[in-house]
Amino acid sequence: MEKKRWFLLEERNLNEKISKESNGDQTRTSESSNGFFKSSNPKASILKTFLSTFLTRLQAVTKKQRNSININISKDNLSYFSNILSDLGTAKNIQSSLTNLEFHRVEWGLEQVVYLGILLQNSSNINHLGFRLNRFNKECLSELCEVLKRNRVIKEILISESSIGPAGASLVASALRVNESLEELQIWEDSIGSKGAEELSKMIEVNSTLKLLTIFDSQPITAASLISAVLARNRAMEVHIWSGENGERNSKVVEFVPGNSTLRIYRLHLSGSERVACSLGWNSTVKSLDMTGVRLKSRWAKEFRWVLEQNRSLKEVRLSKTSLKDKGVVYVAAGLFKNQSLESLYLDGNWFGGIGVEHLLCPLSRFSALQYQANITLKSVTFGGGKAKIGRDGLASIIQMLTTNESVIKLGIYDDESLRADDFVKIFKSFREECDFEIFVPARL
Repeated sequence: MEKKRWFLLEERNLNEKISKESNGDQTRTSESSNGFFKSSNPKASILKTFLSTFLTRLQAVTKKQRNSININISKDNLSYFSNILSDLGTAKNIQSSLTNLEFHRVEWGLEQVVYLGILLQNSSNINHLGFRLNRFNKECLSELCEVLKRNRVIKEILISESSIGPAGASLVASALRVNESLEELQIWEDSIGSKGAEELSKMIEVNSTLKLLTIFDSQPITAASLISAVLARNRAMEVHIWSGENGERNSKVVEFVPGNSTLRIYRLHLSGSERVACSLGWNSTVKSLDMTGVRLKSRWAKEFRWVLEQNRSLKEVRLSKTSLKDKGVVYVAAGLFKNQSLESLYLDGNWFGGIGVEHLLCPLSRFSALQYQANITLKSVTFGGGKAKIGRDGLASIIQMLTTNESVIKLGIYDDESLRADDFVKIFKSFREECDFEIFVPARL
């Protein structure tokens, strides 16, 4: 693996040299061989020497294939920064070997962005561009996005703690609607908000080349629009969204990994959950949906019923500890009548009782010898929990399902306080000999 060398251009080193030279009452006249500087100013002479040394060192390092530059420079030295970018843009060895370029704590002016555009245009191998703790005004950010529209080389962009806000996110989105080469976008702690997220989601609808999207935002509301766009368009895009709400850091909201076809939602507000559910109707990239611990209501379950009726790719759904009650489970059960793909359904830790169990097991049961079983694809189903009350009606439905079902091979009943030991004896006696059932009973029994 190629090693990377990060060069840190710190203005304090430059200022120390300038200060020493200025105090010596010496005046130097220097001419740059490439037209870089022509001035009797001692600062220019020192800077020329500094840059010459830097480029010489960089050339030696790139011969060893250490091909990254990290630039940290203050607002006081912006004029020198322009010259640094200009010189980098004309250095042939830099153009051919530089692959990673990052800027730390830079306050950008329009001139510097223009020079950066020239550097990126002349460099054929820069695939990573990063901005950490940078500052852009609207004009500079707009110009940078124009550069990105034209660029066909950069594969990764990182923007971290640079206060681009919703307006900046909108500009980045407009650039990526045109850009056809970028594969990875990371925006960390820049408060893009719901407006910025909506603009990025519109970009996702037309951009098919982006492969990885990582967002860390103070508002978890940004997650719903972004992941919904990815799912609705069947994008093979890996998505990681964090939120720092309530002083939290590294609190994940949504994760989608197309490599294993798994969508994991850790926390999302109700309207966001409903929006995600709607986007799953015709989706073909998600095989496993995990919403364990997300608080859901019957309104969400009503939307999810349609998903179960339309979707043909979901194989596993985990809705454990989502606070679903009888009404919500009735909607889920209704979707199972038409579903032809789901194999595992986890509903343990919810709050529904006998009515919910009765409806849930109905599509998995037969009530006469002439009746067909409505759902024959579901192989595993679990329910129960400390707040569940299966009761007599639920027990009767369980026994009916066990004696007539022809497809389920795993039934989980978790910690239900309403069932007694003799109820489980009845359940065990209801097994059909030709079926192989695996039942989880409460530990207290």
